[in-house]
Amino acid sequence: MSPRVRLESEEDGRILEIEAETGELLSQVAYRSGVTLHTTCGGKASCTDCRVVIKEGLKEGFEKPEGPEIRALGNVFHITRERLACQAIVAGDSTVLVPKPVKKKRR
Repeated sequence: MSPRVRLESEEDGRILEIEAETGELLSQVAYRSGVTLHTTCGGKASCTDCRVVIKEGLKEGFEKPEGPEIRALGNVFHITRERLACQAIVAGDSTVLVPKPVKKKRR
């Protein structure tokens, strides 16, 4: 049975339940479902714009974070429940909050 990812968009209030493939990036699941994830680094785990909050399935819903993601978020992801959608690899069922995009100040 394919994993189910429930996406809750804080920006527009939509809640979608999407069938995902094991090994698929969370950002790909969101893109297929029409949920916008803002990013400026092209999926390289350097901008942290695609930060999401894992409400359910933090351990069983995704593969463990690796180097680039841990360097970007720090090793407190298990406390903050945040992951980078461009790095989070689907492994099972989960519920994910997609926060409103943070407006960055121009310099």
